[in-house]
Amino acid sequence: MALVERYGSPSSQIVRLMQAWEYPFRNVQKDDKVLILTDDAMDPMVWQSAMAALYERGVDPTVVMQPRRSYHDADPNWGLIAAIKEADLCLGLVTTAINSGCPALRALRAAGHRASVTLMEETTVEVLLEGGGRAKSADVREMMELQQRIGQVYDKGNRIHLLSKHGTDLVADITSYEPGTYGNLGGRRGTAREPFSRDPETGKLLGGTWPYGELHIEPTPNTANGTVVWDTTAHFPPGVWKNPVQLTIKDGTVTAIDGGGEADQVRWYLEKYGDENSWRVGGEMSIGTNQLAMPNLGLMRSEKKRYGAMHYGIGHGSDLGLVNSVLRLEGIIDRITIVVDDDVVVAQDGKILV
Repeated sequence: MALVERYGSPSSQIVRLMQAWEYPFRNVQKDDKVLILTDDAMDPMVWQSAMAALYERGVDPTVVMQPRRSYHDADPNWGLIAAIKEADLCLGLVTTAINSGCPALRALRAAGHRASVTLMEETTVEVLLEGGGRAKSADVREMMELQQRIGQVYDKGNRIHLLSKHGTDLVADITSYEPGTYGNLGGRRGTAREPFSRDPETGKLLGGTWPYGELHIEPTPNTANGTVVWDTTAHFPPGVWKNPVQLTIKDGTVTAIDGGGEADQVRWYLEKYGDENSWRVGGEMSIGTNQLAMPNLGLMRSEKKRYGAMHYGIGHGSDLGLVNSVLRLEGIIDRITIVVDDDVVVAQDGKILV
């Protein structure tokens, strides 16, 4: 985060930050009930600029702040849960993720609540102004077309092989998806519309992730075997890593975590906040497609969208629902190589080839 380290985050940046929200908020209407979720560790410039941009568009937004959660996917507090029930769209401008893995959100959806929370955790001023958050409509469409081409390969594939220069070498089955899940614009069924569009049938404001730019697929449970090396950063410990972390995976479960101090921290985090399924591989294998996302920020929100990088998650998977855990931990593999069915090279050393 070079600019913040040099200059801090002066309040005058709200002038440009107002423009940074133009794309995500392009379809909001004044009667939309938009909720901004934040916590006491988030840079106020981020949620204040979002609120100001919404207010400028005639929206009457609400901000709800909670104490920072101890880990990603921890349940939000009672105030946020109550507010989420009433909102049309919730902006997750928090420092630890509120997503589909939270037991409270699973319960809300099971009870019939929409519970739409956008994935914007770890967003910073620099990500919005200098990184992947600068994307406009033409950039998003380019990413969607790239993701469609990758998705078409996944839809026909049976087996995936991941490799990296730091030692990742893992194979897994990818046949648990229904035919036709991939291959649409954006890469997945139902993603032909750009993020933060409106549903043409209901007129409701739809969510998305921001910055945009990834395509993921989950391994069939119990089929992943080999080694994954997180060589850049992870949800925990945060920041740019000095030492890579090697995960040994056998039949879809992490059996060993090796490396330096970062590996010790990863093990502690899983043992402290996870359960037995947090060590299973149900989480996503997702390649980044956003060429505006900067390297070496040490923020998962940015690194996981970065073109040619992959975030590899352990713990629950939001797609298949076959592995459920209290914690999903994601880490970055820099410059991924992806081979499908031993003959289709999707990406080579961080360059997407399809």
